[in-house]
Amino acid sequence: MNNLGLFLFRVSVSVIMILGHGLGKLLNPEQFIANIIKMDLPMPNLLGYLAISAETLFPLLIVFGLFTRISALIAGINMLVAAFVVHITIFGDSFSKLELAVLYMICFFFIALAGPGNWTVQKLFRGE
Repeated sequence: MNNLGLFLFRVSVSVIMILGHGLGKLLNPEQFIANIIKMDLPMPNLLGYLAISAETLFPLLIVFGLFTRISALIAGINMLVAAFVVHITIFGDSFSKLELAVLYMICFFFIALAGPGNWTVQKLFRGE
C-alpha cells in the first residue's frame, strides 16, 4: 500500500503542477519572463526558464519516477522561492496568497525525502 500511496501522491501533485502552473508558462514564456522583468529580478530569462523547467520538466520526471529525488528537490526549491521571495518579499502577499506555493513546496520536499516508491519507469526497465 505504501507504494500505491507514493505513486498516487507523486503523480497527482506533479500533474496538477504541470497543468495548473507549468503548461501556461511553457506555452507563453515571453509573458512569464516579462512578469519577471517587472519584478526587477536579475537574469530574467534564466530565472524564467528555470522556473518553467521546475514546473514542467521536473514534475514530468517525477511522474515517471525518473531522477525523482533531485527533481522533487528542484521543484520544491522553486516553490520556496515563489512563496518567500516572490509572494512575501516582492508582493507582500498575505498567507492566503502564498499558501498554494507553500503546499507545493511541502509536497515536493516530501517526495524528495520519501522517494518515488517501487512503481517507477526506472524500476520497470531494470526488471525490479
